[in-house]
Amino acid sequence: MSRFVTLRRWTTRIACGGAVVVAGVVHVPAALAFPYRADFGRTTVLSEQPIDRAAMGQVLARADGLLAASPLYRPGLSRQVVLTDGGWRWDMLSIGARGSIAFRRPFAQALIFNRSSVAADRVTNGAPLGGVRTLSGTIAHEMTHRLVADHIGEWAALRLPAWKREGYPDYVARETSTRPQDEALIRARDPNARVLAYYEGRRRVAAELARNGGSVDALLAD
Repeated sequence: MSRFVTLRRWTTRIACGGAVVVAGVVHVPAALAFPYRADFGRTTVLSEQPIDRAAMGQVLARADGLLAASPLYRPGLSRQVVLTDGGWRWDMLSIGARGSIAFRRPFAQALIFNRSSVAADRVTNGAPLGGVRTLSGTIAHEMTHRLVADHIGEWAALRLPAWKREGYPDYVARETSTRPQDEALIRARDPNARVLAYYEGRRRVAAELARNGGSVDALLAD
């Protein structure tokens, strides 16, 4: 009996220790020892592939240009752009968000991207429909999540209805992963497909901002 109790204690300790390690990695991507790093002002880029500084600079400049159109924009925020090739590092970092093109965890500065190409300004999750976006637009999308969270609070941002929570970042990014010609195909396959929330949300947000005179505060307050 004592052996069983001891074994159970050690099993519990190992499980808890493993959970702590995973949680640390998820929130500190640099712990996965990305082979390439480049700094652009207050933006740090971690990558599994060599970083073309000129191309990455253009991607970041386009992302910031999109963000600057939002009244929530605050230039100079520290951020970490983490570019994966969709392999084991992505699998470790994307626990709970594996099918995503990119994501940002609450209270975090890191923006995590799936299969990315700086030269092509492209990021994808490999889905045949609704699975490709521009890298620059997706950086703008994920940074908008942070701007909204900074503006109204992380918990309030998480409680927003999906069409606002995802629609406003896509509105700022001026894109969504669903092309108009693919909407019917996606809807026929799965009327509740997650990508449709982004597609419909962007349109609803655009309509609401047109109706309320462009007030983002009113959009987020309702």
